[in-house]
Amino acid sequence: MRVVVDLTRCQGYGQCAFAAPDVFRMAGSEALMYELNPGDGKREQVMRAVAACPVQAMVIDEWGALGRPKKSTKKAGESGIADDGSTPDRVGRIVIVGTSLTGLRAAATLRREGYQGSLTLIGDELGEPYDRPPLSKQVLSGQVVAEETMLPRRGELHADWLLGTPATGLDSAGKRVLLADGRHVGFDRLLTATGVRARPWPNPAEAALDGVFVLRGREDAAQLRRRLCDGVDRVLVIGGGFTGSEIASACRDLGVAVTVAERGPAPLVGALGEVIGAIAADVQREHGVDLRCGVTVTALEGDGDGRLRRARLSDGSTVDAAVAVVALGAERNVEWLEGSGLAAGVWGVGCDAGPAHAPCRRGSRSGSRPFMTPPWW
Repeated sequence: MRVVVDLTRCQGYGQCAFAAPDVFRMAGSEALMYELNPGDGKREQVMRAVAACPVQAMVIDEWGALGRPKKSTKKAGESGIADDGSTPDRVGRIVIVGTSLTGLRAAATLRREGYQGSLTLIGDELGEPYDRPPLSKQVLSGQVVAEETMLPRRGELHADWLLGTPATGLDSAGKRVLLADGRHVGFDRLLTATGVRARPWPNPAEAALDGVFVLRGREDAAQLRRRLCDGVDRVLVIGGGFTGSEIASACRDLGVAVTVAERGPAPLVGALGEVIGAIAADVQREHGVDLRCGVTVTALEGDGDGRLRRARLSDGSTVDAAVAVVALGAERNVEWLEGSGLAAGVWGVGCDAGPAHAPCRRGSRSGSRPFMTPPWW
């Protein structure tokens, strides 16, 4: 039994979202592992983490010995997880599309629960799976470099990794995932964990200006960090949600002037309500954030060399800034499922109570049920 303390997530609602001082700072890896009975020094850190964020601070889990996955303890005739009578042991090929937190944890759970069949993980980014919350927190503030945000591994997955190879289609009848390089991967069970991407600025020409950023991937964070360290006079953050507020906090940590344009009455209102939003607004302004609520950015303007120079707001004002970060939420990565027969759209992928992926037309799914999302069905 081990105790996992994710210190990055603990700081999310303290230092980052409200631009308040750090509860504590930790250098190095954003996720630390402690034994169940740590020494006094480590115990104090664990308790401070729990006090800072009791919901996300700790994950307590039991793991088998590192190395080969432990064998299944299910007895013959014992009911499995799948309602069609099969168990993970009898599933020959499992493919997971998406190699971020959900995909990695699903693969680890399969091995921990005794699955020893073929396991393939498909991801569109190169490099090992990494955690995203640190990108708008410790990475921008300089506490952790982008390359040190890898998700922890607690054992060998014995999987085939297809990284830097986006999935471009799904042949549901043939049970194949189609890849961008022309290959295809067959499966008996499929888990879609492709997540979301940052919503871009709606005007492509303005979005292409040098100095306009989104923050979703590790490279986004590394590039934005470098720009913030180049001595910019002011940063414009478009959107006052969690990501926008955390970026504003990082800017103030670095001594960079920052303006936040939020169309709502206060930051974080959509997620936390008006009362907490008003408190967040007060705290941000106390820490030097130029917070402008009830306005939207109507245009981004550049100079003759294609570099961002200013933004026009809906109230008629302008903001001079060499860097703008678009923090307008996210879009779901479901385009690769077009034509697959699944009920997928801008709202995500429809699932039944199982929750298995639902077809786009009633009765069109075959009785073999080739698709799954956690848990098994």
